[in-house]
Amino acid sequence: MGPAINEATVRAYLLGRVSDETTLEGIEDLMFTDEEFCSEVALAEDGLINDYVFGRLNEADAKSFQATLENNSDRRFKLELTQALRVKALVETARAAEARPSLLAALKAFFHQPQYVGAFAILLIAAVTFVIYFRSKDRTDDLAELRSIYQQSRPTETRLAEFGYAPFAELRGASEPANQTRLRRIEINLIDAAEKGSSAETHHALGVFYLTQRKFDDAIREFESALKFAPGSARVHNDLGVAHFERSKAVTKEKRFEDAARSLEEFTKATQLDGSFLEALFNKSLALQEMGMPREAEESWKLYLQKDPSSPWAAEARKHLSSITSGASLFKTDEQVLADFLAAYRNQDEPRAQKIHSETKGLLKGPTVPLQLSRRYLLAKKRSNTEEAKESLAALSFIGQFEQAQNSEFFFLN
Repeated sequence: MGPAINEATVRAYLLGRVSDETTLEGIEDLMFTDEEFCSEVALAEDGLINDYVFGRLNEADAKSFQATLENNSDRRFKLELTQALRVKALVETARAAEARPSLLAALKAFFHQPQYVGAFAILLIAAVTFVIYFRSKDRTDDLAELRSIYQQSRPTETRLAEFGYAPFAELRGASEPANQTRLRRIEINLIDAAEKGSSAETHHALGVFYLTQRKFDDAIREFESALKFAPGSARVHNDLGVAHFERSKAVTKEKRFEDAARSLEEFTKATQLDGSFLEALFNKSLALQEMGMPREAEESWKLYLQKDPSSPWAAEARKHLSSITSGASLFKTDEQVLADFLAAYRNQDEPRAQKIHSETKGLLKGPTVPLQLSRRYLLAKKRSNTEEAKESLAALSFIGQFEQAQNSEFFFLN
């Protein structure tokens, strides 16, 4: 280990005390690239677990160690294994001595015998290596961890298969450093699984990861590979549709309709394969609405609400349905939407301005007011139009305050 990452630094890392982002990233990078360093960290972790089991940690270290167990299933397993072996050591020692000493005495007697200590170390390392190796093959764990990262804010407007409800925020900041590390580990695991065992599950799991990271081309490639193994999978068809739908927001206008149409095709296929698949029905309704098919979208949203009348997803469905039935801004041009909003804003008609913003937030066709105001501000600055730039910023601030008050949302704040 280099001078910057010594034994004390590794121990602090294992106790969750490294707060410096540069040091943390350096350790995590070495964990993925340096096999020798990885082995040294594993041995240090085994020593830390043993110290905890035998009461050799001070109070502060013990509390730090306990805090790391909540989000570290591998360490919990190691701890449980060590505790189990400790109990077994007590039993074996008690039988050999034909006595019943205290737990601590029996344990100390066992570990004062070098041959037992060596056997214990070999058994512990072998058992932990065996379990970690096979657990790393379980893609379900990786996807569960990926879903947990997006519990507060979902990565796509459309619904990914088996992702729970979370509000959607189109404008998001960078992921926290801790999540970036988790995402790197998940990606490595999923790529390794797909390379070693090509199947519908491995390609689908990797596609889901790429989709959450907005790598749409990579996601589409993986989903199409998954369909070669499982052409009748409603989950894969749905998530392939999600990839096309989300990519349609980022491509040129010429390609936008092609992606949107393909997404509708995949969502429809998923609903045909599984009529009770709510994710696909929700997405199909959204795709119909975004493609300017209000009558079909209205029917689809009503069908969705029959199947799901009370979940948080249903609340979103009702908003979409309301925007259709009320003849909302969805069917106006971008310029008309912005003009209506600015007119309401200038007249201090806050309910009307807020309504226009809520109706267009996150729409595929581009009328989203914050994005239009941002473009208006940049153009005004370029043209040295101080008044227009100032008004655009003030209107953005108005939207930000509204979102914060109504939805506890901070992404629209300047």
